[in-house]
Amino acid sequence: MERMDRLAGPRNASRLFVGLVICALGLLALLDNLGLVEVGNIWRLWPLILVALGMARLLRPAGCQGRFGGGIMVLIGGWFLLNNLGIARFNPGLFWPLLIVLLGGRLIWGATRRGMQGPMPEGASRMDAFSMLGGTEHKSNASDFRGGQATAILGGCKIDLRLANVKEPPAVIDLFVMWGGVEIFVPREWGVSIQGTPIMGAFEDKTSPPPEGAGPKLVVKGVAIMGGVEIKN
Repeated sequence: MERMDRLAGPRNASRLFVGLVICALGLLALLDNLGLVEVGNIWRLWPLILVALGMARLLRPAGCQGRFGGGIMVLIGGWFLLNNLGIARFNPGLFWPLLIVLLGGRLIWGATRRGMQGPMPEGASRMDAFSMLGGTEHKSNASDFRGGQATAILGGCKIDLRLANVKEPPAVIDLFVMWGGVEIFVPREWGVSIQGTPIMGAFEDKTSPPPEGAGPKLVVKGVAIMGGVEIKN
């Protein structure tokens, strides 16, 4: 219960931040339709939603996961917003190289960190998966699995937790998926709670209902942009 309370604070703060931005956009659209203010095409402000989602992840307390994905979302949303408002016109040919540089930096950082820590064993309590233009597979037989993070960009991640156990539920996996997919396999006795945000994507729970009684619980959160997340048995 104490762990749930620690998780609830950052999650509720993130939802509050995103909710305020969405409400502000809706209010501007309403005032514009009533003729009280002149906003113009309100849909040109849609990148603010991406910026809000990214900032909510970046403003999490120290130690929380998903900040890299939040930074990418802020970059993409800010790029489109500045273009839509006519504040700055960027050459579209510069966007993808910059994104690739950031992703490459993420790969280098991850490789350097893993090199210092050594390869992550299957019994580790936390996992860190990254896939771009390819596929990765991670298995865990941890006796006290606590969660981790996974990023899939134009690629796929398969996470097999069928041999893992959770001593202090919930275990939390934070995802960032863009034009890719993540598959998570869990034991039949686990309960699954999806708290992710799909943007032209999907989070799907395809697990069977767990048996009677309180078993381990897995919380899956994050963002799927034009990608998919599936949790299965």
